[in-house]
Amino acid sequence: MLDHWTLVAPAEPSPELVAEVGGHPLVARLLAQRGYTTPAQARAFLDPAYYTPAPPGALYGVTEAARILHDALRNRANILVWGDFDVDGQTSTSLLVAALRRLSNDHRVSFHVPNRFTESHGIRIPMLEQKLADPNFRPDLILTCDTGITDAAAVGLAKDHGLTVIITDHHDLPPDLQSLDPQRDRIFGMDAATVGQESVRRADAIVNPKLQPENDPLRTLPGVGVAYKLIQELFCLMGREGEERDLLDLVALGIVADVATQVHDARYLLQLGLEQLRRTRRTGLLALMEVARVAPETVDPEAIGFHIGPRMNALARLEDASVAVELLTTRDAIRAGQLAGRME
Repeated sequence: MLDHWTLVAPAEPSPELVAEVGGHPLVARLLAQRGYTTPAQARAFLDPAYYTPAPPGALYGVTEAARILHDALRNRANILVWGDFDVDGQTSTSLLVAALRRLSNDHRVSFHVPNRFTESHGIRIPMLEQKLADPNFRPDLILTCDTGITDAAAVGLAKDHGLTVIITDHHDLPPDLQSLDPQRDRIFGMDAATVGQESVRRADAIVNPKLQPENDPLRTLPGVGVAYKLIQELFCLMGREGEERDLLDLVALGIVADVATQVHDARYLLQLGLEQLRRTRRTGLLALMEVARVAPETVDPEAIGFHIGPRMNALARLEDASVAVELLTTRDAIRAGQLAGRME
């Protein structure tokens, strides 16, 4: 139970800051209390057009992960996206699946969202063994999102079977990574003789904002933000820079539903994502907003947090969250209506 309050020290805004926010002293005072004391800082916080985001390559591991994915697509590898069942996991999975299918063949990109009741979070060994033994789709590469950073045994098993493994996650680092310095130590791509048979460091690439320095603008990204930065870098490598912007509607859903700290790049992506959400052409998302009685052109964080997000979260708690990924990636309007009705 919370037994005390932490009060932000009062701050008196400058006349310039008050003028910047249209003469509203309360807004200016709240901004100043949070450290946005100059007109330039306030402008960048309130308007994404004045914010300069970090380039995708500034996120540790993104450059290597994108290069590996680029090679896998060129070599027509089978890619299995392994997600999680909360809304951040659902949107991360949907974003990666939609992007990779756009760059590849639909049949070469599959996904798995764990069932909360039979698997729980992460890459469970029995399910991974099933995927490895599947004659219809044996993956060459496993790409995780919003999960995987603590799944050392599963990473070891996948590597022992010759798979390429890319971990993208935003959860706290395991002890063997916490003691490492990314500027000095090699984090991933290690062999079993050096780090042991069961080590997440055997992954071919690891992308996690917790590897960034304290106060880094990328450190508060949720799973869907990490996935988006990776896809940004990949699309750039493929000569299709900018095409990924229509995936920002999924980013907005994940950021709000995951209650991510909305500062720096996370806030910037949310602001852009809300704009994209209001003009989305995503078939399943439009069907979901229809059953949730949300008008696309007026959608805001409240609509996500209290209407769209709870319907998606309900799948994870009551049924199968993979329904949400199918909904968010389908181009079939009839199927989208069926899935949205099932979710409702």
